[in-house]
This record gives sequence, structure tokens and C-alpha cells, in this order.
Amino acid sequence: NKISEEVNRYVKAEAAKVLRDGKIPGVVGGEHSVPFGAIEASAEKHGEIGILHIDAHMDLRPAFEGFQWSHASIMHNVLTRIPGVKKLVQVGIRDFGENELDFAKSQGDRVVVHFDDANAERLMNGETWPALCKEFIAALPQKVYVSFDIDGLDPSLCPHTGTPVPGGLSYHQASMLLETLKN
Repeated sequence: NKISEEVNRYVKAEAAKVLRDGKIPGVVGGEHSVPFGAIEASAEKHGEIGILHIDAHMDLRPAFEGFQWSHASIMHNVLTRIPGVKKLVQVGIRDFGENELDFAKSQGDRVVVHFDDANAERLMNGETWPALCKEFIAALPQKVYVSFDIDGLDPSLCPHTGTPVPGGLSYHQASMLLETLKN
């Protein structure tokens, strides 16, 4: 936990430099808890932000195996420690614990979860992916941080992820979702 706090401070400082230069910070690769500092710096710079969280998992555990800065805790930490994050929209979720679901519900409309199975059912019943994307994005404020975990995709696209879960977004679905965010 102590080393993770140092990582958080380092990433926050580096992201703050990027933001001061008028650029957009990004954290690519590594473990999913790493972007906490970038999210914190973004919220401090922009005031009120939302997060578009594409993932197989909710990541809403207060700790995982005693590790409070775990990859399974990133969004819990964001929601409980960064007041500038006003909205969390999760897409592709298909693996979670009861306590995570209860925590999400306790946040009221601050957390919107779009479960993968519900999205698949809507698509099979005739709704279109562009319409779903517009719905997902409409819940977010103007300033958005994108948190994209590779396991948010169908595991056939990322067979070496450490936590594969059946289902998930196709490459084209993920691309369209991000494109919808731009518009």
C-alpha cells in the first residue's frame, strides 16, 4: 500500500504537468490501479468530471486481499477519495461481487452500470449499438476520463489477459463507443 501511494503521487504529478501544458494525460498498460493519480489530477484541473469505465469488472472493492490500492479497488478509491468525480458510467460489466453491487447502488445516480448481459439482450431484441452508445454517453458530464481495461473486450481479442470473462465488447463496439464520446 505504501508503494502504491508513492505511485499515485508520481502519476498525479506527471499528469498535472501534462494538464498544465494543455494536453490530455493517459496511462497505458500496467495494472489498473495505476491511473488513480491521473484521475485525481484531471478532477482537480477540470473541477467536475465523469468517468467512462469499460471493464469486465466493477472494481468497487474497498480492498482486495488486504491491498487497498488493488486493481479491484480503483473505482471504489476514485469514488471515495476524489470528490470531483461526479459520475461513473460502467460498460461491459459481467463479473462482480454482491458487495460491489451494493456499493454501486449506495452511490445513487452517481454510478450507472451497464451490464454486458443486459446490453446483449437489448441488442438481441432489436435495439442498436449506436443507440446504446448514445445512452451511455448521455449520462456523463462534458469532461470525461476514459478508463479502459483490456478485459472489457471479448476475451478472444485479448487471450492473455489475467482475468478473462466470457462476453465483452467487440473491437468495433468499443471503437464506436469511444467515437460517440467524441461527438
